[in-house]
Amino acid sequence: MQLSWSDSLMDSLDQRSTVLQTARGDVQLAREGQGPSVLAIHGGPGGFDQGLAWCRHLCNGGCEVIALSRPGYLRTPLQSGFEPHSQADLYAAALDALNIGRVAILGFSSGGASAIHFAARHPNRTTALFLDSAILLPYQPPISAFQRATFESSFFTWLSYKMVTRWPRLMTRLMVAGLSKGLSTEQKKVAAAWITSDPGRLQSLQEQSASVAPEGHRRAGWSNDQANESDLAPLPFDNVAAPTLIAHGANDAVVPVEHATNTAHKITGSELILVEEGHHLLSLSRHYEPVAKRQLELAHS
Repeated sequence: MQLSWSDSLMDSLDQRSTVLQTARGDVQLAREGQGPSVLAIHGGPGGFDQGLAWCRHLCNGGCEVIALSRPGYLRTPLQSGFEPHSQADLYAAALDALNIGRVAILGFSSGGASAIHFAARHPNRTTALFLDSAILLPYQPPISAFQRATFESSFFTWLSYKMVTRWPRLMTRLMVAGLSKGLSTEQKKVAAAWITSDPGRLQSLQEQSASVAPEGHRRAGWSNDQANESDLAPLPFDNVAAPTLIAHGANDAVVPVEHATNTAHKITGSELILVEEGHHLLSLSRHYEPVAKRQLELAHS
């Protein structure tokens, strides 16, 4: 019997990952690269596949990227961690099961809160904390209820998945336009052309775009994220001791830049880089290179 597109996609994702049993519950993960370990904590919707795509620069720069699916996403059960602090403890349990002592951790978008909790709750295991485009304050998506329902629908995720695989250049232009604000038409055109001009960047864009599908296997995690973020409890900024690099797009249309600037004031000694013309897919923004370089420096130190 022929598999549906959703089942076929899940089969390919299962082949790229493993489900690890830990003291805190099951967790799905994948590992790529060699070198100092970096734990990649994805946004929403997403999964381990999104983490690998976002952190391609770290893998190419001589790091091992360990990308997890957070609870409720793909094969990680929601019961493995409902709240950011319990998700952080799940990450530590995963490192125990892998026999890995210390890591740098990169949390982007909806992965930011649990990454901060990990650094605060497990300081002896955290070599560095990286926050990209992270949601760190109470948050509501800047879209209407109708737009949210459309974006979260199975049909929309199927359509997006098909478009990014068949018409990547068109999808790149649409994504840059939708995830940025304050950029001129020419700036958006240049930003999209920069992504599509390089096969590696284009592949990463395709992978990040595809990481919203299949919707049915990511819905529970995304709904849980929205419930946590709408009334996000104050994060333990004062307990973060690891070297911290906070990066945010100056033209991010999804998460306000205040999430980054506020956090930079609260984590002692943290570094802040506001990426010129940066959109929400920060690691695919044209001026991200200083962030990537600094992350690699800290990961290797």
